[in-house]
Amino acid sequence: MPFAIYLPFFPGHQPNLIFSREAEIADYAEYLGLADVTTSAAVFTNAVPADGLVLDAGCGGGRWLIRLHQQGRRTIGLDLHAPVLQRIQQYVAGIPVLQAAVAALPIRAASLAAVISLGVVEHAPEGPAAALREFARVLRPGGRLLVSVPFNNLLRRVVVNQLYRHYNTRWAGRGYYFVEYRFTRRELVAALREAGFRPLSAHPHDFLPPRNMGIVADINMLATRFKESDGELRLHLPSNPEWRLAGWRAALARLLPRLSPWLAAAEILVVAEKTAADA
Repeated sequence: MPFAIYLPFFPGHQPNLIFSREAEIADYAEYLGLADVTTSAAVFTNAVPADGLVLDAGCGGGRWLIRLHQQGRRTIGLDLHAPVLQRIQQYVAGIPVLQAAVAALPIRAASLAAVISLGVVEHAPEGPAAALREFARVLRPGGRLLVSVPFNNLLRRVVVNQLYRHYNTRWAGRGYYFVEYRFTRRELVAALREAGFRPLSAHPHDFLPPRNMGIVADINMLATRFKESDGELRLHLPSNPEWRLAGWRAALARLLPRLSPWLAAAEILVVAEKTAADA
């Protein structure tokens, strides 16, 4: 079973406040440039077909959507949060965008050459099946899916997951909200096959050192706190828009990938193909 992450939140402060923060990007050019320091950057260039429409399902601030558009792909962005879509159109007016959920795509069947969906399908409490089936529905026969989810890497299994359990226990009675599932490679591959895909390759998806999306994300979520202000509890979230580590954390981010690129990778990225049976 994928490892479920729950964080303590109070009524009115649900986790969507965390996941909508890409609308608040201070330096958009810097945000987009982080695509160039990603371990899996070449995968997007090589695995996304050059012809046909490409949907970024849950595009957020549009880092990969815009990168593929600049490489000559015909792209469409889709997200639930209107502010991030507005920001994309302000930056690149030529990219069409849709406001919708990934589990109910307003797109006709078999019309897309590729779907990319990065760090999205893990946020459904019922699991990723509904979204993956929708991706299969809208892809043409042989269409490509590039999907990433949080990776339940060795560092997380040995250390971080135990901290989440301890952290949640101390906040017992305050209320928990589901945040995400974290998958092993076997779990993600099984979900893709069940939805009608043939997995082709798997890749660690994170930034190059001294940046590390996984370590920073875990530090930030474990540091989530509520502070009282004017008689109200307000959500306090650490900020690290560059995902950059310093000191011993940076040393760890450099050491672990040398041993194996999977040891501390934030996400696993799988390239899959829509099977003929589903077509």
